[in-house]
Amino acid sequence: MTTHVTLEDALSNVDLLEELPLPDQQPCIEPPPSSIMYQANFDTNFEDRNAFVTGIARYIEQATVHSSMVKSICWFVSFFPLCLLVLFLKFHL
Repeated sequence: MTTHVTLEDALSNVDLLEELPLPDQQPCIEPPPSSIMYQANFDTNFEDRNAFVTGIARYIEQATVHSSMVKSICWFVSFFPLCLLVLFLKFHL
């Protein structure tokens, strides 16, 4: 037999679980909250500039290759029915 629990009862049970003390003798390892200071540096004369440029160039090269592959596939798909017709006529006439 199943018992029905209302939403209010379920939420109160969750609140009770949050207040439940856990006697595991473990210290709290969460650090206290602290703010983070970020200072942007727009100097492009950094040490790995050549690696960055090479990585970007390689990415652009790969994108170009993928683009040409997609164009080739689209061309093949658009002319595939015509190729099938030519092959059919060649072998059946």
